[in-house]
Amino acid sequence: MQMNHKNLAPSPALRVSLKRGIARQAMATADRTVPDLPRLLQMTAGLRPNAKALERLARRLQARPGVVRVAVARNARGLSLMVRTVLSMTARVEGTTLFEEPGLIYLRARVTLDGPVPGLRLGAVSFCAHALERLVERSDLDLQRALLPQVDAEAQEIFRRWDRSGPIIEPEDEFYPAATPGLWAGGHDEMVPSPDWGLGDSHGNVPVFSARTFLSQAEMRPSLWLRWKDDPSCRMI
Repeated sequence: MQMNHKNLAPSPALRVSLKRGIARQAMATADRTVPDLPRLLQMTAGLRPNAKALERLARRLQARPGVVRVAVARNARGLSLMVRTVLSMTARVEGTTLFEEPGLIYLRARVTLDGPVPGLRLGAVSFCAHALERLVERSDLDLQRALLPQVDAEAQEIFRRWDRSGPIIEPEDEFYPAATPGLWAGGHDEMVPSPDWGLGDSHGNVPVFSARTFLSQAEMRPSLWLRWKDDPSCRMI
């Protein structure tokens, strides 16, 4: 008897039935490793322009709960720290609260040593439960593997695209190519830092890309699909 692995792939109906539970499990797992953001930011404030000291600090940071990735700058004059947490996100427009929901937040802190004191630049990516559910439903991710490591990779990919080329912008929406084939749809917002972070009033709000849903190729408009492919040989006729 020969086994056909294609026959063992999850059906679309199975993905729909499991998506909510898998998304909730990822949120719950992240919520069990809450990062101590004030302590992490305090640790980066003592940065020194010394390659060995930077590597030691990077190892100490990487061992802390909730830390997803730490990378030392190539010029050994700074580092990048990405942490994961679950926060209650309140959406407001012109002072009016639209809705409140839990969000899986990836906060990135870039610390540089270009001046007399370390410089700090923050950015964030957020995934709501709906976005995680759509990732499960519309992608070909292996459902037998934990979802959270894949979402970690998705956040890193959004930050990478954010740095290099920015989002694909179409009316009313912004899109970032995903690590798995597809697009994250959402928009850029701002997040008010918690007073507990110890940043002071001078730092300002944190820019956030809020991923609201995931689109596979089947959900993309033709014009959006072409921009996602970014292939010169593909064009509308």
